[in-house]
Amino acid sequence: MRPKSSPFGLAVNIDSLIAGIIAFVIIQIFCRHSGIGISPDSVTYISSARHLGAGKGLTAFDGKPMVDFPAFYPLFLSALSLITRLDPVVYGPVLNGLLFFILIYLCGSIMNTFQPESKWYKRILLSVFILSPALLEIYSMMWSETIFILLVILFIITARNYFQKYSTRSLMLLSAVVGIACVTRYAGIVLMGTGGLLIILDPNSPFPRRIKHLIAFSVVSSLLLIINLGRNLLVTGYPAGIRQKGTTSFLGNIYFFGRILTDWFPVPATNTWAVIVTLVTLIICIVVFVRLFSKKATYHSYEGISAAFCVVYFVFMILSATISRYEQFTNRLLSPLYIPLFWSLSHWMVPSPQWNWRKKVPLATFGILLAVGLQYHQWLANYETYDGVKDAGIPGYTEDPFPQSDIVSWLQANKTAFKPGYTIYSNAADAVYFFTSLTSHLLPQDVFPHDIQHFYGENHHYLVWFYDVDNPDLISLQEILQNKHMTLLHQFNSGAIFVCENSKG
Repeated sequence: MRPKSSPFGLAVNIDSLIAGIIAFVIIQIFCRHSGIGISPDSVTYISSARHLGAGKGLTAFDGKPMVDFPAFYPLFLSALSLITRLDPVVYGPVLNGLLFFILIYLCGSIMNTFQPESKWYKRILLSVFILSPALLEIYSMMWSETIFILLVILFIITARNYFQKYSTRSLMLLSAVVGIACVTRYAGIVLMGTGGLLIILDPNSPFPRRIKHLIAFSVVSSLLLIINLGRNLLVTGYPAGIRQKGTTSFLGNIYFFGRILTDWFPVPATNTWAVIVTLVTLIICIVVFVRLFSKKATYHSYEGISAAFCVVYFVFMILSATISRYEQFTNRLLSPLYIPLFWSLSHWMVPSPQWNWRKKVPLATFGILLAVGLQYHQWLANYETYDGVKDAGIPGYTEDPFPQSDIVSWLQANKTAFKPGYTIYSNAADAVYFFTSLTSHLLPQDVFPHDIQHFYGENHHYLVWFYDVDNPDLISLQEILQNKHMTLLHQFNSGAIFVCENSKG
């Protein structure tokens, strides 16, 4: 008897291969004008990777230890730079294109095992994924989510492998994937929680083994995170940087969560719809989770593991955003949910081979209409995005006209104009570093009065102010000029440069 082909083999994944190649090409097209997209967070990753390669340790653009983000992504970039002898900004488009290719190929391979099996369902979802505005945004930027999303898919793969074998090796492999995810994004603890939940609830495993494997999984998967947090605590006194208390209510976060979902799905983006979509989507994921995990035969399915991740990620993100303050929900923050969520919401729409045509036709018609509506929705969003990036580049520090502004041109041409021993402050310190490689410090935030008073009392420093950068959390230029004696050195259309020789305070 001929052995069954692996679901990850090329023989059953020609469509996945083609979809992956298309995904790679799309990223190259998006990055053609000005290269990979660069945001403030991207500069932190890039500067840390460069400093690692130069033997300066894991330090960011301001010369301080990087603690706000985990260590793996800069380490990964530094290792690639060592191998290729290229800067991350140079190989960024190819790297992200390859990561997107791998993601799409693995997703296609996973869908080969969905029950009931459907090649058309697989191909429709692959087309949805490669045209997803949310995923295209992520893989057009130098962000750690490019790896984290891939690690989420690898978690789903290794979790199913563990539940099929229950071997020590498969458990350690699952733990390793989760451990790397935790030091790629701190949100990786969602995978730790999901894995622990699946292990302890497993009806196919004896309870003593569940306890034993749960302890082993928890210890091994948390090891890298403990080391990372311990290092952060040792060098700065904070395990994960300074975190402010949340300012958005629980219901408010449900609403903001829904606003992103309404961008993903072709539904109205009103306040009421945003809340309804969030709650309905969460309920569907819970129902799918309970239905699949209540049966021993489907407990270890990819669909079930995906649904479990969706439920845990939903709850974690809404609760953490309520407790701790960070930016309102964006495609970037919720992007790891995208693929597992579409699996959870759609896999049950595939008609069973045992059904008669009276059942198959209505369900298949409903699914096709949804897919057409979704793709039309995505096509319009992508067309609008591409219309901008083809002429101006990806939004961020590489987008025209930011790098062509008069203040950036002056900074690049006059790096040596800054006196040695003088500190450079800026409302966009990451931009100063990105365009000049000069160490620069971000101005203090309004919520830290001690840091503000310390800044006002300092002498011998420069202030580089970008008019096009809006960061309301920082002290304003007007406030600075009212509290410090600043001498204007250069005035530009896009900014100004000041020097402080002697402070008032």
